[in-house]
Amino acid sequence: MSTFKKVLVAIDLEEASANYVLESARQLLPGVSLSLVHVLERSQFYNMGDPGVSVMDDIHLRMVAEVKIYLEKLANAHGAVEHHLLEGHPATMIQQYAEDHGHDLIVLGTHGRHGIKRLLGSTANSVLHGTQCNVMAVRVPGSDVTVPPAHTKYRHVLAAVDLSGESNQVLDIAQIFGEQERAEINVVHVIKPFHHAYAGINPATLSDVGLRFEQEADQQARAELRTIALSRGLSEHAWQVRHGSPHLEIRDAIEELHTDLLVIGTHGKHGVQLLLGSVANSVIHGITCDVLAVRIR
Repeated sequence: MSTFKKVLVAIDLEEASANYVLESARQLLPGVSLSLVHVLERSQFYNMGDPGVSVMDDIHLRMVAEVKIYLEKLANAHGAVEHHLLEGHPATMIQQYAEDHGHDLIVLGTHGRHGIKRLLGSTANSVLHGTQCNVMAVRVPGSDVTVPPAHTKYRHVLAAVDLSGESNQVLDIAQIFGEQERAEINVVHVIKPFHHAYAGINPATLSDVGLRFEQEADQQARAELRTIALSRGLSEHAWQVRHGSPHLEIRDAIEELHTDLLVIGTHGKHGVQLLLGSVANSVIHGITCDVLAVRIR
């Protein structure tokens, strides 16, 4: 049974991308109620020189009619319970619609190697900022990206945790999907070097203080992760502690473990800006897998 009950899928007008996002949502969320939305920006109709108002209105009406047919076609093909065409700023409208209608997960596509910056086009980077629900970014096929079929791709799930009490929320969801897909589940925690935590201090002056700090942090993290792994039936090889910049180390772990789905936590009203701490907004830029940002409660 899925941990999500009502899912909003925001799609663009590339049919191949939209189908892939919907197939991915259906793979992870079988039987869950899906709603489709696409957002038209009225401003896009005014980038065509200086046509008359009546001409613009006619173009807009025809565009609306065609997009509604497109949405209905996709909804019927993927068993969505409803579909809606919205108008306005994409990120704002997607967030508002999800909040107004009680959706607990937003699913959308990310194009190319530019990660969240290209979600549904450049304007939707802010979908993840301030949203009140969970968000899943699906990496879609493109000229510079090859992705496996949705029904075969979730074979390796990675949970990135900060070892706070809230880590269990991330791990619960990672394990639900991992077990559902019969995937290999791994857990990673990253320790920032002492001189990164205390910016401005010359590492050469830290001597034994910084070394002891990192050794103690490493020992404590390993003990905690081992306990977590054992309590969840994971093997000794399913967890790792890394040292360095969180976004770089998590990306390296994704590559090394052939990760298909990264599950991470997002805190507070600022969405991705606070993923795993303020420095990890960079985690999902250039990422090579799908990302599920779990809204920490």
